[in-house]
Amino acid sequence: MSARIEKHKRVSIQYSLTTANGVPIRAAAGKAVHYVHGCGSLFPKLEAALEGHGVGEVLHVRLLPDDAFGRRNTELLHEAPLADIPAGEEIAPGRILVGQDEDGNAVNFRVTAIDDDMIKLDANHPLAGETLIFEVEIQSIQNATPAEIAEAEAAGLQTRPE
Repeated sequence: MSARIEKHKRVSIQYSLTTANGVPIRAAAGKAVHYVHGCGSLFPKLEAALEGHGVGEVLHVRLLPDDAFGRRNTELLHEAPLADIPAGEEIAPGRILVGQDEDGNAVNFRVTAIDDDMIKLDANHPLAGETLIFEVEIQSIQNATPAEIAEAEAAGLQTRPE
């Protein structure tokens, strides 16, 4: 029997990602992604969908906003005087400015508009509120080493893929 995806297997996948409206986010022609299954490296519902599948299989997985980057949060929309932006910052719609939250942590703000002397900023993840469609091809499955497992578990507590 060929290997199947299960906890602590090192898996190599290739995937494309689009929004439910067909907007491409990532083409499958990119570099393959490697992860250790069961360590929190992927969205939980994506990881659950891959469980038990083998090399060569192609899966189509649809994630609702709550299963991916969450819903858009209007509390993360801000408006500020243009004069509050530090001199030398290149500002234009779509650009990312780095600011700080109340605790001093770095926060990325996307410039959404500049109106007269005001700037509109959005701290939501760019894919917040989007239903995502993954097309995943499983390329390889191997046993992960203890070091790979430890590294994946530590990273999984901190991040999710974009």
